[in-house]
Amino acid sequence: MISLLPSPGLPAVAATTDSTATLNKLALATGGTEKSWYRCVFPFGIVSLVIGIAATCITFTINGRQMDIAKVVSVATLIFGVGLLVGALVCWRAKRQRQRKKQQEEPASVEQGAL
Repeated sequence: MISLLPSPGLPAVAATTDSTATLNKLALATGGTEKSWYRCVFPFGIVSLVIGIAATCITFTINGRQMDIAKVVSVATLIFGVGLLVGALVCWRAKRQRQRKKQQEEPASVEQGAL
């Protein structure tokens, strides 16, 4: 079992270093895509949305007692697809705003160093 609390004999810095090393290994293994997961979520959101729309149209067109569960699943798939797309959009906009903020700060730091 992994404990998040430091042991009495071990310093607390080891846990921080271990998680940093783990994140670096993850970045090396995935090619750095963990920082841009919205690029991966976006296609799954589109596929889920299309499946949800198709399934919802079909299940609500066919009326019957047997279709109640299918209606719930199709609407859930539709909502899940919309949720993935909204999540990807929010993360993309946040990243774009961070990049703009970083670009605005860079010229100021260059001007300060030119004495």
